[in-house]
Parts: sequence; structure tokens; C-alpha cells
Amino acid sequence: MRTLYRIWQNALMEWTGAVRSRRALVLLALYLVFAVGCMYVTISILGKMEVELAKLLQLPASDQTGVVSATLWKSKPFQRMIHSAVSSELVYNDIVGRHPVELMYGFFAFFFAPLLVMLVAGNRIADDLRSGAVRYSIVRSTRAEWTLGKYLGQTLMIALALAISAVGAWVVAVCRLSGTDVWALLPSMLDWGLRAWIYSLAWIGIALGCSHCTRSGSWATVFGILLMVALASLSGILKWVGLKLEIPWIENFGILAPSSVEGYLWRRSFAPLAVAAFHLLSLGFAYLALGYAFFRRRDA
Repeated sequence: MRTLYRIWQNALMEWTGAVRSRRALVLLALYLVFAVGCMYVTISILGKMEVELAKLLQLPASDQTGVVSATLWKSKPFQRMIHSAVSSELVYNDIVGRHPVELMYGFFAFFFAPLLVMLVAGNRIADDLRSGAVRYSIVRSTRAEWTLGKYLGQTLMIALALAISAVGAWVVAVCRLSGTDVWALLPSMLDWGLRAWIYSLAWIGIALGCSHCTRSGSWATVFGILLMVALASLSGILKWVGLKLEIPWIENFGILAPSSVEGYLWRRSFAPLAVAAFHLLSLGFAYLALGYAFFRRRDA
């Protein structure tokens, strides 16, 4: 119990330092601007597409965005087109019928979550190593407890940031879309924010793992971004290597990339979501442990 208490204390210190340095406000602003900007651009593009579609079908022009797209999304021809674009039958069955703006927000949340995590969390441990602040922390706790506290603090801060950004995206949708069902989008936006947070669990471990290996916050962020790009390309690289060298089993190493279970996060049922959460949390701890193994062998 004392170990858990010290981990929690280190997490609270992470929050305290973030608030004192106003980094928490920057974090919230960054996520909020991302969400609001993506939603605004999405609805703007949607409005232009509706105008062109109305001209093509010789329909009367409408000042309200969202009416045509919501109807089009439920049409059989459009659903067949989406079906051909989605590789998984199970994923298609779970997303069909959901509001297009909601799905676009989910897409952007998953796409940008890794980069936002790297920009926000990539320098956290490296900066403490450079400033020497870690020496005061590990007097009252072990290095492992300090590392786990950092991880816990970051996960909680990013959870709050994603929740606020989901609400911000919903406000933009309410202001710019028409239809009574827009007001019912808030639970869906929060749901996608939760799924993006689950997806971030692995990336937080990757970011902090890289941050253990250097005393430069800038280099830690660069290393994290480079590793992010490498992991995003891992599946395609392994597939190419498997075909060239005729060793198809090498593709199994694709599970080392968080994106390998991203499809599970698009499912509605609890079981796929639980599997993805366990896998991503395990990956996060694995990459965090690799960085910690390097850190524990050197002077603080």
C-alpha cells in the first residue's frame, strides 16, 4: 500500500508542477484547439460537399449544414461504398448508421493522438533529469515509483484534456450543424474521447520511455516522434519483408505497434474494447520499462 501511495504522490507532484508552470493550461489549450479546429474544418468541408451535391442532384440549396449528409449516410449506395472502404466487416457493422461528423471526430482523434502525446509528454522525464529535480523525488520514493507516478500523472492529464476537447468539438457541431440529433452527439463525442485516451496509453509509455534515455527534452521529443513514425510504418514494412524473404510469420511482430489494435477501438461491444485496452496498456508499460531499464543503470 505504501508503494501505491508513493506512486500517487508522484502523480500529484506531476500535476502540481504542470499547474505551477502553466504547462497544464498549455496542454488543455493544445488539445482543445486541435479538436475545435478539426471539427470546424470537417463541417466546413461537409458544407461545401453538400452544396456541390445539391447542384449535382438539382436540389434546392439549403443554409443548414448536415441535413443532406445525414440522409446520404443512411442511403444504401453510400453504405455500400463505405463497406468497400472498410476492411473489417465487424467494424463496418458497428459504425454504419452513426453520424458522419461523429465518425470524422473519431478518425481525427485517433490520427492525431500519438503526435499530441509526443509533444506533451515527450520531454517530461528528460527535463527533470536535466534540471536535477529527479534527485529530490527519489529521496522519498524509488526510481520505479517515480517513473510510474509520472506515467499515471500523464494519463490523468491527457484524459482530462481529451474530455474537454470532446466537449469543445461538440459545441462547434451544435453551432454549425442542423438537426435535433446534433444535441445527442455529446455522449458519442465523449465516447470517442475515451477511446482516444485508451489508444494514448501505449503512446504515453513510448514517449516517457524515450524521455528516460536523454537529458534533453527536445531530443526526447524528436526520438519519440521518430519512433512513432517507425511504429506507424511497422506493419507495412513487416509485410514487405515477409513477402521478400518468404517468412510470413514475421508479420506477427506487428503487435508491437499500438495501431495493430486500432480496429478494435472502432467496435461498439465491450469485449473488443477490453482486449484493445489490455494490449495498449501492456505495450505502454513495456516501452516504459525499456526506458526505465536504461535510466536505473545511470546516475540521476
